[in-house]
Amino acid sequence: METDIVQAVARYAEETMGQEGFHYVSAVVANCKMLALELETLGENPVTLDLDALVIAAYLHDISTVTHGYQNHHVKSAEMAVEFLGECNADAERISKVEQVILTHTKVVPTEERNADISEGQVLYDADKLGRLSGLAVVTSLIEFGARYPNQAVTGEVLAAILRHIEERFIELYQGLHTEPARTMARDKFNRSLAFLDGVIEHLSDATPV
Repeated sequence: METDIVQAVARYAEETMGQEGFHYVSAVVANCKMLALELETLGENPVTLDLDALVIAAYLHDISTVTHGYQNHHVKSAEMAVEFLGECNADAERISKVEQVILTHTKVVPTEERNADISEGQVLYDADKLGRLSGLAVVTSLIEFGARYPNQAVTGEVLAAILRHIEERFIELYQGLHTEPARTMARDKFNRSLAFLDGVIEHLSDATPV
């Protein structure tokens, strides 16, 4: 791995996005590495990826969102990545590959069009989406509910409705994942989220609403 450039990219991402944003992209980087390892060790059809390009793109794929928001963020983030990597004297081939990975990381390839050729952009897509299935998905749903209904008590019934919402999100997200390792990880994360919510719902069923 191109350690010097990766370290410079990580520092740039942290300085630009702040601790919260950097924490998220670091989780995406970790997901990318796990998925790449799983794909490289698949039985009869191992997939070899450009891990350097994948990791660099993972650090930089949301780099523009701090100042430009999420609208077409893949385009602006790719532009910023190209500029920064040029300043780091990365070679032209590496810069071009990272740019392509970022530009394609938001694209869902329909199931009927998929083949055995998994790209770095598809792996980054999967790694990015896996973050939505962690416990953070539960917290985010609760925050969204609280903002929309500030005077509504949180009861077992309310959490059951949120659970159904998370299930709907999961189905939509799961169907868009490109790789089998990502689908396996998604199922594990989703089942843990379900177990957590089921426990809370059971507790609240006999408790005073909060």
